[in-house]
Amino acid sequence: MWFKNARIYNVDYSEINHFFKDERELQDALESASFRPCMAQEVSTIGFAPLFGPDSAYCFVNGSDVFCRLVEETKLLPSSVIKTELDDQVRKREQELQRPVKKTEKEALKTAVLNQLLSKAFATRRELLVWCNPEHQMVAIGATSAKRAEKALAMLRQAFGSFPATVPQPRCVVEDRMTSWLSPKGQLPSVLQLGTDTVLKSPEDDGGVIRASREDLSSDEIAVHVDAGKVATEIQVVYDDSLSMVLGSDLSLKRLKPLDQYLERNLPAKSEDAAADIQAHLILQGQLLGEVSELLMEIFDCDR
Repeated sequence: MWFKNARIYNVDYSEINHFFKDERELQDALESASFRPCMAQEVSTIGFAPLFGPDSAYCFVNGSDVFCRLVEETKLLPSSVIKTELDDQVRKREQELQRPVKKTEKEALKTAVLNQLLSKAFATRRELLVWCNPEHQMVAIGATSAKRAEKALAMLRQAFGSFPATVPQPRCVVEDRMTSWLSPKGQLPSVLQLGTDTVLKSPEDDGGVIRASREDLSSDEIAVHVDAGKVATEIQVVYDDSLSMVLGSDLSLKRLKPLDQYLERNLPAKSEDAAADIQAHLILQGQLLGEVSELLMEIFDCDR
């Protein structure tokens, strides 16, 4: 159970800190916003679920690190299927009436079609891992898109009554600072190493995009594109010989992966207790997320 992606937000925990000081109160709050499957006419639902499977706790607490899990269920209803069924219903209705259907009649038919298809639609489920840390005043949502992350934040607000999360506000141009790391004179933070992947974009709207994978990012080939004015919107970096990640210009983190040597040094031997093994992974993640989130705030001069 690892974060594969993460969007990090600043959080003012002052009004909700009592939840994080009482594990029972925390559990009750998360359970009050628990997941339930979609009903017949619902398109999607989202809610908190036991972290380690049925009948387990809704969260895991280690020091100031708190982990919980959201489950989102969405019914698969392609627009092409809706259109085909609606067209059939409109055609039948027009034959019955011997005239074209009115706009209001078509809307009523569409509603009926949606209700009928929703009751028979297949549903898929996805999970979102959440890390809260009142000490660092941070929360991380295991999602790449801001839209999905906002769904998670909305559920945290529902559970706690309030959850004042804000997007980090850099006091620098993130793309410029990331791009400087690719130049020979660039000063990459000492705890970071360049990876092998990057995305370079032209500042112009109709400019080109270069996607480099498994390349030496300090090479002359990359430098040529930087000298030509392209800026880095994504760069793969390795943090402290511990964690590989792709940093985006919106401060999102993708493809998070702990290095094997880091796990060998820090992860206990696998046991027969599956929950205990997951907890061991979460403990390491809490440490890394705390360090990386603070590093990002420092590197990009973010307001706190």
